Amino acid sequence: MERRATLLLVEDETVLRGLVSQFLRHEGYQVEEAEDGGEGVHRYLEKGPFDLLLVDLNLPVLSGVEVCRRVKSRCPSQKVMICSAAIVTEHEEALHRLGIDHFLTKPYHPEELLDRIRREIQGEPVVTWR
Repeated sequence: MERRATLLLVEDETVLRGLVSQFLRHEGYQVEEAEDGGEGVHRYLEKGPFDLLLVDLNLPVLSGVEVCRRVKSRCPSQKVMICSAAIVTEHEEALHRLGIDHFLTKPYHPEELLDRIRREIQGEPVVTWR
């Protein structure tokens, strides 16, 4: 039996988180969900590392950048893709320093998300700009 790739989705928008999780599970991924940055870090510490983290930036409790800082301090090789509508230069610079260069701007098409996840997990080149 083939191992299903594991994802951690850190997204505070309840409806979006549910839809994306359901879609990804239907596509064969194992998905852990977190509704805020604090829960995202907790889930990572409890069940990580994951094949890929999908992290929003504007999160309650801890920002997406802080989630990435804490995760990368534990596991520098953890793959992370930022999925956010609000990616500003300061975020990009801070994330780049952490080795995170892959961004997907909301709103995105589900097929684009799938393609990017597949490429990230397989280590294929990914276009990093929105």
